[in-house]
Amino acid sequence: MENLRLELVSIITQCAGVKTFRFRLDKEVPRKPGQYLIFTLDVNGKQVPKAFSISSSPTEKGYIEFTKKLTDSDFSKTLDALKPGGLFSLRLPMGKFTFEGEFPKAAFLSGGIGITPIRSIFKYATDIKLSSSLVLLYSARVPEQCVFKNDFAVMQKENKNIKMVYTLTDCKEEVPGFRFGAINEAMVKEDVPDYKERKFFMCGPPGMVEAMRAMLLTGLGISKESIITEDFTGY
Repeated sequence: MENLRLELVSIITQCAGVKTFRFRLDKEVPRKPGQYLIFTLDVNGKQVPKAFSISSSPTEKGYIEFTKKLTDSDFSKTLDALKPGGLFSLRLPMGKFTFEGEFPKAAFLSGGIGITPIRSIFKYATDIKLSSSLVLLYSARVPEQCVFKNDFAVMQKENKNIKMVYTLTDCKEEVPGFRFGAINEAMVKEDVPDYKERKFFMCGPPGMVEAMRAMLLTGLGISKESIITEDFTGY
């Protein structure tokens, strides 16, 4: 784990209200895909540390990124007002929500900004050509809120071992390429027919993660040892 002062080099808009903050990384920091960092920001004269999953992969050299859904909080407003060029304190890496090919098959269930560590994992798997079969079921309210959709589309073309399933929970009409409704037992059974052979990684808002855990345990008979979770909250 290292404490670093890194330069913010660019800010990338991913979709409505979601931005990626990229920092120059002049030396290699050993880390695993899916881990998180602590970013400290001066908010109204107070140093405020917050945890963010690292959305870039260890295979993407020369920089490190985190991605945040911006809210009305003072922290978000201060973050959104940043300009490239400043130096900031980051502490990394931390966390056990990681995947480096330990299992031949894994399924990922996610919603909203909870996609950030999964983007790192899938990019890593694609870049080093992991043989593991990876399936992602991702839930968003509307198509415009599907974070990293373009990145995942590129990965799918490069990696035959990954599969993406998108579902919308707040869309009044059918959209080609998307399912409708929250992730549920029927969806898992249809899109992950070999679900009993897979480890499940879940990342998203605490309420969603808890609901999906209950669905896996009681509805699909997945053992608790086969479930790995990470909760996300907004601020």
